[in-house]
Amino acid sequence: MLVQRWHGAGTASSRGAAAAPVLLRSLDLSDRRWDLAAEAACLSDAERARADQGVPAVRRRRILVRAGLRRVLGGVLGTAPADVPLRTDGGRPFLPGDRLRFSCSASGDVALLAVTRGCPVGVDVQHHRDEDVRAAAGEGWLADEELARIAGLSAGERPAVVTRARTQKEAVLKARGTGVRRPPVDVVTPVTERGWIGALHLSPVPVPSGYVASLAAGVPVDPDLVDPVALSPGGCG
Repeated sequence: MLVQRWHGAGTASSRGAAAAPVLLRSLDLSDRRWDLAAEAACLSDAERARADQGVPAVRRRRILVRAGLRRVLGGVLGTAPADVPLRTDGGRPFLPGDRLRFSCSASGDVALLAVTRGCPVGVDVQHHRDEDVRAAAGEGWLADEELARIAGLSAGERPAVVTRARTQKEAVLKARGTGVRRPPVDVVTPVTERGWIGALHLSPVPVPSGYVASLAAGVPVDPDLVDPVALSPGGCG
């Protein structure tokens, strides 16, 4: 069983709260060493049924991300991944009666898992290509304040900043427990890597080239600790 160790930060934030302990894990979904059958074995019947509804790439992603989440939570709780008592509410997994909070995200070949104790958390990763975000201004999810700040940047900076804003908005909505149900124009980002949106602090998450990721948490996370540890294949076998 994978035993997870909490990382805490000893400094206090400018808002007077100690930095959050966090577990941040990543998965390389393209790694050919993953044994889907072994990973699926630790899922519930309902989780496997949902995974089986997807095309092969979606099925693979759903199995590996949920199995990875079970591995991480099992390490925290001191139980086998298959015995983690996950439930779902509106499609969102949760642990009844437990203060653990967690969030998952996947895009392309990268998946991220974030877990905190008693603190709201959301994580989001997006595959980034400059050409995919050039029309963002007309899509209705950036606020006027954001558009004005982005317009003040160089042409070379703007595409990645737009993708970062998207990841920040989605991470915040996950931390709030709402998810993206409509264009998130009312979630106004600072157009910087770090900052606050309401009561949630934003941090960039290091991910492979071609991806952008952000973490939102109820208190700041030590920048030295916002670097995901990779989950290797074989943890549920």
